[in-house]
Amino acid sequence: MKILVTGAGGFIGGWVVESLYLTGFGQVRATVRRWPSAARIARFPVEIVLCDILNHTQIERAVDGVDAVVHCAYGPREVNIEGTENLLKASLRTGVRRFVHLSTIDVYGGREGNVDETLPFKYTGSEYGDSKIDAEKLCWKYSGKGLSLVVLRPTVVYGPHCKLWITKFAERLQSGNWGVLKDLGEGLCNLVYVRDLVNAISLSLDSRNAAGQAFNINGSEVITWNEYFRRLNGALGLPALQEIDPFKSKLSSTMMMPLRLAARHLLKHYGDSLRKLSRRSDLAKQLIGRSEKSLKNTPSFSELSMFKRRPSYSISKAKALLGYEPSVSVDTGLELSIRWLKHETLFSCDGLG
Repeated sequence: MKILVTGAGGFIGGWVVESLYLTGFGQVRATVRRWPSAARIARFPVEIVLCDILNHTQIERAVDGVDAVVHCAYGPREVNIEGTENLLKASLRTGVRRFVHLSTIDVYGGREGNVDETLPFKYTGSEYGDSKIDAEKLCWKYSGKGLSLVVLRPTVVYGPHCKLWITKFAERLQSGNWGVLKDLGEGLCNLVYVRDLVNAISLSLDSRNAAGQAFNINGSEVITWNEYFRRLNGALGLPALQEIDPFKSKLSSTMMMPLRLAARHLLKHYGDSLRKLSRRSDLAKQLIGRSEKSLKNTPSFSELSMFKRRPSYSISKAKALLGYEPSVSVDTGLELSIRWLKHETLFSCDGLG
């Protein structure tokens, strides 16, 4: 099987490429939007091609001759919707035998309680979640046209090379300004180790029962966000976390809101100018650095909302039809993730040896 993997320069896409090659599952063609993002997967003798999924010519070349597609690439709304349709259209035209689309649990719109695949989409105004809903609708449209398609909706994917849930939160814990959020952190953290997700992708490529189906992909344990902070903190070898007063957390988020909005505006419209200023002026560099640190270490309102919610994403369907069975515990996953942090020397503190 010749497999095209889009978004191969990213966290999940890189894992998919490495795993498919190392297991001998199939012949891999990996796409990257920019050559520098190919550094990680270039360690392996796989075919790497330049492909922006908004570029029709590059897509046609990338899809030509492949048997299956694993679509991991994502980005702004245009990329998630128009780019996905470009890839679906080319895959249908060239006779791709299986298309695996990585969606997200965000398509459920922040529901709580038991969440399974029978629940309808729910728009919330989130650019990412709403665009992923529209991308899934396109997937089902092309499935109806005859494309053999599988949609996976992973939960919180973590592991080595994960900047969001590992590097970012390790930095927060290391700062000493993060802690246990009491009631604000007692929501459910549905973690899935990236290797388990990759196994689900492999099963989706090979399973006859999977065609035309969507599957939640969750991990082996469901813990609270507070417990995640404690376990990650312990794996890092840092001092025990202190409890943070909920009022203080909300107040900090409120006070940071103007700075957060201003930072987004400045980066969007004056990003290049700010980077040039930072290189020329030590004072500007210090001010920008302090602002970035304050923003990183203060939870946003959307994060506080997420940390409180209590959804549990069922994987009964994935077990029954895919044969999916998560095998990596949270403690093991965090241990492997911290080994990667140490190996990459991303931190220098006593807690990380």
